[in-house]
Amino acid sequence: MAMTIVTATVVSAQENTKENRMNVSSVQTDKDNRNDGDSRLRCGIKFRIGLSGVTKIELESVDGNPLAGRANIKVDAQGNAVMEEIGSASAIITFRASDPSGFTPDKDYYISTLPCDLYGGYRLSIYKDGLVADYFGVHQIVKPGTFITPEDLAESELEFEKPDAPLVEKERPKMDAITHQLFIQYRRKPTEANRQALLERMGIRYDKVVARKKNKLRELEREARTYNIVEHMQGIVNEMVENRDIRIQQQFLRFIDPRRDENPEDTWMVLRGASARNAYIGYTPVTNAEYARFNTGFMYDRGKDDYPVVGISIKDAEAYCNWLSTKDSGHNYRLPTEEEWVLAAGHMPKDVSMNSGHAESGLTAVNAYAQSKGACGGIDFWGNCWEWTSSTDNNGLYIIKGGSWDSKRDDCRSEKSDDARNGSQSYANAGFRVIRTDSN
Repeated sequence: MAMTIVTATVVSAQENTKENRMNVSSVQTDKDNRNDGDSRLRCGIKFRIGLSGVTKIELESVDGNPLAGRANIKVDAQGNAVMEEIGSASAIITFRASDPSGFTPDKDYYISTLPCDLYGGYRLSIYKDGLVADYFGVHQIVKPGTFITPEDLAESELEFEKPDAPLVEKERPKMDAITHQLFIQYRRKPTEANRQALLERMGIRYDKVVARKKNKLRELEREARTYNIVEHMQGIVNEMVENRDIRIQQQFLRFIDPRRDENPEDTWMVLRGASARNAYIGYTPVTNAEYARFNTGFMYDRGKDDYPVVGISIKDAEAYCNWLSTKDSGHNYRLPTEEEWVLAAGHMPKDVSMNSGHAESGLTAVNAYAQSKGACGGIDFWGNCWEWTSSTDNNGLYIIKGGSWDSKRDDCRSEKSDDARNGSQSYANAGFRVIRTDSN
């Protein structure tokens, strides 16, 4: 089974181009001869695994670009390759070890592909002892005559699971070793060069997350029984791509904010990355008991002191904030902007535990899901009750964030910005959280 075969070369004098017919199999082994054909066109991915017992590698373009198949490839005078008339195209290649014990550790292996744009990402699945671990690469392009390598594949960070295990994401991804090193380097020496190095690495990490989401989208396209599931996932991918630069900048601002919590024992969390002077945000949404201390006529059910206060208009929420400001000469209190709320919450992990989708019969105490923390360390950002922000949309409606107990999980995502309501009205599933800044 040949990995890559150049079957013919046709030269066009009129266009000064060469047309090469290539055939790349979607199933390959380490015994296939990669030396067949024109060396100027052979291309793909070179990998080396130090682990023993790895018997199979699966490669997929997360954008669905063809990696295998029959193709006519034109190479112009500048060396650019253009594929035409692709037949039997496949975005997935399976590469197996011919030895039942697996690939030889620390040996170079070559998976041949068609020339392919993998800048948006590729999945490299490593099969070992009946388990599989996924690595996602980004920002690479397979050009004729070249073999790319997984540049930052760290075997110590691979997580092996059963092949049919669902992707579980209950926490935000931890900082990897490379990012941590660049972060320390920037903190010690905040030069522009170190800043750009850290931002570039954060961009790679972000794009790897997007690549994982794209891969899930490809999987759903193959297996999902209803279009709604695919459409939902496509919306998440589109939003992540559209807001890429904003989200990376938010993460960067959180990273480099050097502030420490002035009082770890109080209910205020450092809002790292905020432009406001020494901004903090409430650990939880404002509770019934807290609001009742301001509005002595406010009534609520017995035993629900720690439930979020709801049925509060923008005017009511602002009045509460103003009341706090009059009691504290050193600080100002107000509603968060949408940007500040997102900074505080951070990305919502896909499988985080929360009160949404009718998981409960109604509102719960703000600490009922205390294990689910936002980026600032606060809780109850997702589900339970919507939270007012001071930001408005083009129609003058106030943007609300975080979803509620009766919201779909997708509506609770931090980045979702198309939910807005009339600020002069109150809603049974909408409350608020407070920002605190220095007054001078």
